[in-house]
Amino acid sequence: MSRLQLPSLTDAEKAAASLNAGLAKRVVAAPTGNCPVEMTLDFVRTCHSQSCGKCVPCRIGLKQLENMLEDVLNGHAEDGQILPRIKSLATTIYESADCAIGFEAAQTVLRIIDGFHADFQSHLESHRCDTKFSPAIPCVSTCPAHVDVPGYIALVGAGRFQDAVRLIRRDNPFATTCAYICEHPCETMCRRNYLESPVNIRGLKKYAVDHAGVVPVPTCAASTGKRIAIVGGGPCGLTAAYFLQLMGHQTVVYEKHEQLGGMLRYGIPNYRLSRERLHDDIDAIVSSGVEVRLNRKIG
Repeated sequence: MSRLQLPSLTDAEKAAASLNAGLAKRVVAAPTGNCPVEMTLDFVRTCHSQSCGKCVPCRIGLKQLENMLEDVLNGHAEDGQILPRIKSLATTIYESADCAIGFEAAQTVLRIIDGFHADFQSHLESHRCDTKFSPAIPCVSTCPAHVDVPGYIALVGAGRFQDAVRLIRRDNPFATTCAYICEHPCETMCRRNYLESPVNIRGLKKYAVDHAGVVPVPTCAASTGKRIAIVGGGPCGLTAAYFLQLMGHQTVVYEKHEQLGGMLRYGIPNYRLSRERLHDDIDAIVSSGVEVRLNRKIG
């Protein structure tokens, strides 16, 4: 009868796993505009600082890899073959390093170069990082409606719940609906992932709408004299009607069903989104002056 053996990680493997976990968090939470070359350089520097120095690939190889990446980042790499040289060195380190820190660092570099090849080429050809031309707040850039997430979180923290709802409606009139059923991709990109877990953004939004009461919509702009017909009273049609109405255009929504809401009403079960909470948003949109024609099929 063989003896039961439970394999355990060495100290080097544990250190490499910790480094990879930290890098994974930063990659997931990295906003649009984060430079992949800079992230790669920081990771190699961290790995080199954790190296025990016993083997040449870690002690010398990672340092040379760090220098080459630094040249690419700072625009000092005049050699057009520096990327193949980086990949060749990383491959050598991966195949010959004695510990997990060395070969995991080299493997990560190879993966990032393959995945972000265009960004590395941008540094080499134009000596600049194109990704930094459009930096953005991670949670805001990930939100499909680009809602000012830090803004309404600060307002919730100050107890100004009505102001928080007003700020959300500036970009998305379905504040209550999204507070209950949004898939919250913003939390995936929350910078708090660097430390532990993301901020409960959707939960804070739900807390705001539950405590705000009835929040009046903004005053519409002066009438432009134009009338706009919108076919369909679902979320897209009602959103368009709301913002056009605030701009001063008179909108008329034609809906073929007996009630507004579209898939929010007929596709989402009541236990996920109660009809009372859905009407909080619909009533607010209609209160802006939007005209509604139910049981009207167009086309």
